[in-house]
Amino acid sequence: MNFANLEAVANSMVLNHLANVQVEIGGVLVPGIFRKPSSTDSIGVGAANTSPSVQVASNAVMAEPVGKRISIAAVPYVIVEPQPDGTGLTTLIVECTQ
Repeated sequence: MNFANLEAVANSMVLNHLANVQVEIGGVLVPGIFRKPSSTDSIGVGAANTSPSVQVASNAVMAEPVGKRISIAAVPYVIVEPQPDGTGLTTLIVECTQ
């Protein structure tokens, strides 16, 4: 088994173990790790991003994802920014549309 296959298997195992939500992306349900910070105030340049985010397998993310609608635990969101980490996982910065 080559490294890419090992990486995909490891990512799948991690997501399945740590997932706290099901994410609907393009009509397909995938496991995700959802983070919804308690504060959404803008506190200035250099501050940490306080937007909600969900981490999913990169192969579940469509091409050109910005502005696309997804559902996280049956709540509608829109993708604001994708942040692929280069290891087969992508963090999606999202905004609730409800």
